[in-house]
Amino acid sequence: MAPKLKVAVVGGGSVGLSFAVYLAQLGKCEIHIFESASAFTEIGAGIEVGYNALKVYKEMGIADEIHEFARDSSGDPSNIWFDVIFGDGRHGLTPIHTLRTPEDSTKLHRADLLSLLVSRLPKENVYFRKHLTTYEQMPGGGIKLHFRDGSTFDADVLVGSDGIKSTGRVRRVMYADKPEDAEPTWSATIAYRALLPISEVVRKLGEHTGRTPTLRLTASGQHIILFPVSHGKYMNLVAFVSDFTLGRHPTWPKQNWIEPSSAQEMLEDYEGWMEPVRSMLAGVEKVQRWAIFEVPLLASFVSGNVVLVGDAAHASTPHGGNGASQGIEDGHVLAQLLSHPLTTPATVSLVLKAYDAVRRPRAQAWQEAAYATGLVYECCGAEGDDEARVVQALEGRMDWVWGVGIHEQVGRAVRVFEESLRG
Repeated sequence: MAPKLKVAVVGGGSVGLSFAVYLAQLGKCEIHIFESASAFTEIGAGIEVGYNALKVYKEMGIADEIHEFARDSSGDPSNIWFDVIFGDGRHGLTPIHTLRTPEDSTKLHRADLLSLLVSRLPKENVYFRKHLTTYEQMPGGGIKLHFRDGSTFDADVLVGSDGIKSTGRVRRVMYADKPEDAEPTWSATIAYRALLPISEVVRKLGEHTGRTPTLRLTASGQHIILFPVSHGKYMNLVAFVSDFTLGRHPTWPKQNWIEPSSAQEMLEDYEGWMEPVRSMLAGVEKVQRWAIFEVPLLASFVSGNVVLVGDAAHASTPHGGNGASQGIEDGHVLAQLLSHPLTTPATVSLVLKAYDAVRRPRAQAWQEAAYATGLVYECCGAEGDDEARVVQALEGRMDWVWGVGIHEQVGRAVRVFEESLRG
C-alpha cells in the first residue's frame, strides 16, 4: 500500500478541528495538528452552527451531541432563529417578525463545541506551543514548516486554519509578495461582548424575550444579538455599533482589536434605547470591546500544496452567524478531496485547485452577504427603518446559505479534480 498523505493542520479552533476529525474518520491521511497555545481554546462565547454545517456534522455522526449541547438554547423546542424587535421602543418588547431556521436552533457555547471535537480527535499527533514562522514549498514536492522554537516539519499538504489575526501566519506567508491583498481590514463596526446570567435577563426583559434568541434593530447604526448558551444558563450578548459613513474599510485608529470595556461605555453608545434594554446593559459586570475585521476577497485560497480554510481564508463580519459554518463546509469539501483514491503527493496541487474553484466563490459570496445583512440589521440599508421592508429583506435571506447540498458541492469539486487529471 502507498503511504498515507501527510497533512499538517496549523490552528486548532472549531474549523480546524472539525476538518481534522472528519479527515481522520475518512482514514486515508496521516494528520498532524499544530496549535500555538498550550491547549485548544476558542475566543468568544457564543457560536451558531448553521443548518448547512449541521449537515456536515450529521455525516460525521456528531449532530446529536451538538443538539445536546444546544438544548434549551432557544427556550423551547422550536426552530426560532431570532425574534426581531426594534430597540427604540416603538412596539416595546413585541417582535415585528420571527425568523426561523429549517431545523431547531443550534446556538451554543464555543467551549462546548470545542470540547466535543477534541473528544473525537486522534491525540497522537497533536503539538502545542508551536508557532509557525514560515513555510517552504520544496522543489521535489511537499511543504517544510518552520516554527519559532527552531523545529521543522515536512508534510505533503499544509492546511492553514489559524484565523484572521496575527496568528493567521499561513495566509501572510502565502501573500508575502502582496501583503496588502491579504491584510485584515476594519469594517467600521465594533461589538461589545459579554455573558449574562439568564435569570438576570429574564428579570429585565421578561420570560419569553429573556430566553429566546433575539435580534434588536434601531435606525442609528446599532443592533444587539442575544441568545442563550450553556444549556440556558447564560445569555450571550453581542452589541454592535457601526459608522457606515466611514466607508467599507476605514483605518482602525487603535493598536488592539480587543479591549476591556464597561457597562457605562455601552450605555453611552445605546442612548435612546428602550429602558428594559438599557437596564439589562447596565447590569453587565464584565464586557469586552471588539473591533470587527474582515479578510479581503482573496485572489486564491491555495498556493501549491498550501490551502486556507475558515477565517484564515474568508473571515467575514458576523452578521448572519454563518462564518464558522462556512469554514466547516470548507473542511468537508477538502477532506473528501484529500481522501480521493487519485489523490497522491503528485496530484495535491490539483486537488487544492479544485477546492478553491468550488469553495472560494461561495465563501466570498457569504462575506459580501454578511456585510449587507449588517446594513439591514442596523437600518442603514435601502430599507431604512421601514418595518415592512426590513421584514421583507430578512425573510428568506439565508435560504441559499442553509439550503446548500453538501454532497452536490463535494461532487462538483471531485469533477473539477478528475477533469484536471485528464488534462
